[in-house]
Amino acid sequence: MKKRNRKKKRKPAFHKNAVMALSFGALNIADYWTTKIILKNGGRECNPVVDFFIQKNKFGFFKIATTLTGMLSIYTEENPKFVSKGLLGLYGFVVVNNLKEIVLQKKEAKMGQ
Repeated sequence: MKKRNRKKKRKPAFHKNAVMALSFGALNIADYWTTKIILKNGGRECNPVVDFFIQKNKFGFFKIATTLTGMLSIYTEENPKFVSKGLLGLYGFVVVNNLKEIVLQKKEAKMGQ
């Protein structure tokens, strides 16, 4: 009997969840950056947990830890769950809201001149 030359299925070069995990990381970087701008311009943090870390000068450490944990969680999931997709949507909303606040702060600063 002749053996068939079966090709092994190759795993994709890029893991199926990698895009979601990288997107989560990018959104968290954008959240960190926009939050710092808002705080620098006199705004305040509304999330009490995040505000605690800001007051203790540990915001960067907190953000790195939570971002890496979230990215790893998303990346290692068998199938992307509703929660992972929800987190991406939530952080997308947070970043858009932060950008809106930055624009409003700039408008207020121009009017106050």
